[in-house]
Amino acid sequence: MHDRWSREAVAAVSLVAALLVGAVVVGCSSNSGTTALSTVSTVAESSDGVLERQNAKDLTAEQKAVFVGALRKLQTTPYPGDASISWYGEFLSEHSEAFSCDVARGPVGAVHNSPLFLPWHREFLSRLENALQQVSGDPTIRIPYWDWTDPDSTAAVFSPDLMGGDGDPQQNYAVTDGPFAKGTYTIDFFDPPAVQEGVGAEQPFLVRRFGAFNGTTISLPTNAEVDEALAVAGYDVSPWDANADSHHSFRNNLEGWRDAMLPDCSSGWQDVSEVEGSPHTMHNVVHLWTGGMWTDASGAKHSGSMVPNSSPADPVFFLHHAQVDRLWFLWQKQHPDQGFPASAAGFTPQTLMWPWFDRTIASVESTEALGYTYAVTN
Repeated sequence: MHDRWSREAVAAVSLVAALLVGAVVVGCSSNSGTTALSTVSTVAESSDGVLERQNAKDLTAEQKAVFVGALRKLQTTPYPGDASISWYGEFLSEHSEAFSCDVARGPVGAVHNSPLFLPWHREFLSRLENALQQVSGDPTIRIPYWDWTDPDSTAAVFSPDLMGGDGDPQQNYAVTDGPFAKGTYTIDFFDPPAVQEGVGAEQPFLVRRFGAFNGTTISLPTNAEVDEALAVAGYDVSPWDANADSHHSFRNNLEGWRDAMLPDCSSGWQDVSEVEGSPHTMHNVVHLWTGGMWTDASGAKHSGSMVPNSSPADPVFFLHHAQVDRLWFLWQKQHPDQGFPASAAGFTPQTLMWPWFDRTIASVESTEALGYTYAVTN
């Protein structure tokens, strides 16, 4: 693991420089010689002028090309605070480190199985979106969302011109089509060996095995499950972790924990499991469905790129979490009197979120304040 804290000052200066460069690129003419993506995409606006994150199935060919191009540029641009890793790889690092027992509060994680699950990921996506805007020079880029309840949205997400499709069983389930195919996109950050022991060795290429889960087949969430989650009245309840009652905790219902066991921190990394036979649902099951988990004939464990702690290695992570964020947005509209609790496992609305410590939980409760919105439909 590399040391984030020693590079924060360098990163801050570099990010400001990148933003200034991005602003210049937007104004460049087509014959300026710049290598940045200068196309400004057309994005839907809400009635108050805030740009919408759109359903992936509604993207035009141009919008897909601009979004994918920005992702590919981020994957090949050194991180401003550490040139040994790509800017995109830094997002993998942050998400992986969020599972460290050093930053957890007992069974309550710093991000997952925690009241911070929704606000932290909202900020995480916002930072990815801002980075895409900077490297592309296109301030209108918004992360599209994957509505997993809609087969048309799923088909659009895994099309060859967006995220590419399922893995090829003849190539160890490597993704071989689309802009992130094996040989085109190389993953440059991996979880520590102690984490990989539990899910199988991580590969430098995208791995997907849709629906495969340890000898059984699992499915994506349904409209009925989404409606059930949106009907939950409270944001979260004690004990604030993976065992918060999903009938009273919207956060845990959406995160997808059912009958969870206490986290195992023996490796130094939180590992939460469910009682055998318990359902995998909502956010959690989408990770498992996309990546897949299986054991081969030799007994070796395998999992797809969306399963480990470094799951942003699969760019579909961000479309998946845009849907999670959208559902929180819809829940907020339906329950305007409910917000982050005054105190939850020691977290308050004024808590500065790890690892950035420059954003409070309260500051991300409004998507409009972050520069985006969603259409108010379910």
